[in-house]
Amino acid sequence: MRQLPPSSNCFCQLFFGGVVRVSIKTLGCKSNQYDSSAIEDILKQNNFEIVDSSEKADVCIINTCTVTGKTDYQSRQLIRKAITANPAAVVLVTGCYAQVSPQDAAGIKGVDYVLGNPEKEKILEYIIAGKKGSPKVEIGEAGKERPLRLRASGSSGRTRAYLKIQEGCNNSCSYCIIPRARGVSGSLPVSAVLHEIEEFIANGYREIILTGIHLGTYGSDLNPENDIAGLIRAIDNKNYQCRFRISSLDPDEVSDELIGIMADSKVICNHLHLPLQSGDDNILKRMNRRYTGRVVAERIEKIAASIPDVSIGADVIVGFPGEGEREFLNTYNMLKGLPVSYMHIFPFSKRKGTAATEFSGQVDERLVKQRCEMLKMLDDAKRKKFCECSLGKVSHVLIESSRDRATGFLSGRSRNYIPFLVNSSSNPGNTETEVMGSEIKGNRIIGYAINQ
Repeated sequence: MRQLPPSSNCFCQLFFGGVVRVSIKTLGCKSNQYDSSAIEDILKQNNFEIVDSSEKADVCIINTCTVTGKTDYQSRQLIRKAITANPAAVVLVTGCYAQVSPQDAAGIKGVDYVLGNPEKEKILEYIIAGKKGSPKVEIGEAGKERPLRLRASGSSGRTRAYLKIQEGCNNSCSYCIIPRARGVSGSLPVSAVLHEIEEFIANGYREIILTGIHLGTYGSDLNPENDIAGLIRAIDNKNYQCRFRISSLDPDEVSDELIGIMADSKVICNHLHLPLQSGDDNILKRMNRRYTGRVVAERIEKIAASIPDVSIGADVIVGFPGEGEREFLNTYNMLKGLPVSYMHIFPFSKRKGTAATEFSGQVDERLVKQRCEMLKMLDDAKRKKFCECSLGKVSHVLIESSRDRATGFLSGRSRNYIPFLVNSSSNPGNTETEVMGSEIKGNRIIGYAINQ
């Protein structure tokens, strides 16, 4: 853990006039959230006080996202909001937007530092240096400077912890800027993963989500080489008093071996999320995805047939250039016919610096909106049908620490990712509880703990 020199705490007290209050605002993926948790750990180790972004702060850190043009806009809005609320604060902008568009971030009045993803681990040094008359921009080459060196001991304020085991991406999907922001794929060795799992469990976490930028490439860079199935088997063999969730895998990366491990495991959650993006072969080819619609269908059918009560989520991009009525219906009908439990639906967003921005066949926004609405209705029906399968059954629900404000019930998620509201007088926060599902309320199941 990086720490300040012995005199630095005194320096901070002189510079800031007492305890240094730091707010951290995060946009984007689970990997970015993990990075923010690691930064928070470093600051707490050095006696900084972490405050909510709504509170006054001496230092504001904005950990940005750049996956779409919309998230670029949201990143800029967060930066401006932090500066307006804290005009005297040291303002540090980091993350993927900073990595890819540093000059745009530096152009926002009030920004002191623009730091790339590799610079996150050195954030203390920049805080100590204080405010600048003009922004200081430090952008290292993503993926080249030991990208998995920044480590977190948990996820602040959460029952579940993210554990980043992989960084970067070697693919070149035509719509995606992330390889530029995160660099090439790199993996945390199995021994290090197991060690950090044991630390998380010792810190009280009862669910760990294994995450990465392209998780399915885990282990390909290690010596000896490994893969995600090998890591999951190593975790499963340990019989930890904790459950594990795999965050996201491409359809072609869900091997028969991995399916078999998940089917028999007592600790690996029966839940997979697949960024399939399209069910049309021509669109998949234009996206530069490595699989066909037939592979998607075969993998999903195999998963559903092999893993009891499995939840299968899917990412879908709507309105990708060249998507006509036929291509969209190929995707829609595939999803309709497959045992998919829920969908995350994204309208195609032009992203400067990606090949797809210049593709012919750009789809009218009104048509994209109509297609999104069609998929949203299908998604609602899929979620309801999947929830109905859990009524009258016992589910293992990890209870969150706080109650649902609207109902006063406990809240949590089952192993297969269904959100539950639990009618219980006691509050067994951060414990996995057997719950009988009794009725559906929106996209959640209301149930009661059967061991009370």
